Amino acid sequence: MKRGKVLELGVVIVVAIVLALLSQAFLVTPFRIPTPSMVDTLRPGDRVLVNRVMYHLRRLQRGDIVVFEYPRNRDVMFIKRVIGLPGDTLETRAGRLYVNGRLLDEPYVHQTDGVRDPTNASGPVAGTTMREPWSLADPYTVGKDEYFVMGDNRTRSDDSRVWGTVPAANIIGAGFLTYWPLGRLGTL
Repeated sequence: MKRGKVLELGVVIVVAIVLALLSQAFLVTPFRIPTPSMVDTLRPGDRVLVNRVMYHLRRLQRGDIVVFEYPRNRDVMFIKRVIGLPGDTLETRAGRLYVNGRLLDEPYVHQTDGVRDPTNASGPVAGTTMREPWSLADPYTVGKDEYFVMGDNRTRSDDSRVWGTVPAANIIGAGFLTYWPLGRLGTL
């Protein structure tokens, strides 16, 4: 191979690597599902692509699946479904979730033996009989620039009912495609 061709190939490879890194940093990021909190929508080990640009172009919507920095440790990433938007009032009644007084249709919630799992309030604060205001033991109103998120597997999800809302600044992006394993390839 001539020296000019080798140099050209080297430049192409460097440019491709730089573009891939910039794309991952600013446009699309891969994310691995670590827990069963989003079953049946996502399973442990699934790989999803996260659109990092979408929320610069439009507002979050109820039902979006988002990756975010955990509010109590921003080095940890979570993936959950947006349930409550700023200003929404959420409450549970008989294992069902209500938003602004209306029953929320949630076909994505995990089912056990053909019955949708209940959406219950989280337990009391350890060592007390008190509950956090966001536990959904009582109606809770989501604050400005905050989002209430939950896993689809409601009985096995560490989510806003336990640790509170997610600030808008912690949202990384929206999951939009499951790409691995190939048998689960599809949009979210």
